[in-house]
Formats: sequence, structure tokens, C-alpha cells
Amino acid sequence: MSAHNNQSNRLRHQAGLRSGTPGTHSGAGPEDDAAQQTYDDDPNGKDSRLKMKISMLKDVSITIGDEIRDQNQFLASMGEDMDGLGGRLATTMKHFYEMWARQGCGPLFYLCLFAVCVFVFMYLYLKFR
Repeated sequence: MSAHNNQSNRLRHQAGLRSGTPGTHSGAGPEDDAAQQTYDDDPNGKDSRLKMKISMLKDVSITIGDEIRDQNQFLASMGEDMDGLGGRLATTMKHFYEMWARQGCGPLFYLCLFAVCVFVFMYLYLKFR
């Protein structure tokens, strides 16, 4: 039973809850000190502590919402940049195909020869490494 209580107290401490009697203090931080003083002074201390935690949760959720809006704006601008990049890439490929058509099939032969040489080199390197 003692091991169960120790584990329960540890889990409460990790969750930010106080263990034991209402007069004990876990020492979690300054917010907890203010809550403890309110709890000792006020018979409805649990209510005021709960209200404080709710307001902290509200602040955190507002901060998360602001961060999400900022990230969405960043992603939208990134998408616009990618659209512009796609247009430039299409223009470059168009120029490449025009150059290829003027040169004939000579560059295709050299490109295939280069690819074969790279694969043979990689095969030999990996085999005798």
C-alpha cells in the first residue's frame, strides 16, 4: 500500500497537484505560492485556484493561437515563393529543351555515357570497398 501511495504522490506532483492534506505545499513555483496564500486565506480557495489555472490555460491557448496564425502566414508566403520558383523552373526547362533540339542527339549520347560511367564507378567502389 505504501508503494501505491508513493507512486500516487509522484504522479500528482508531475501533474502539478498537491499531495496530502490541504495545508501542505508542493513548492511548484510562484504561481503555486500565490494559490497557496489564496487557499489559506479563503475558504473557497479551491475555486480561486481553479480560476487562476483556467486563466493561465486561456493565456496559453491565446498564445498558441497567435503562433498558429504566424505560422500560417509564413507558410502562405512560402507557397507564393514556390509558385514563382515553379514558373522559373518551367522557363528553364523550356530553354533546355530548345537547346537540346538544336544540338541533335549528340548530347543524349554523352548524357547516357556519363550515366553508365557513374553507375560502373559506383558499383566498383561499393564492391571493392
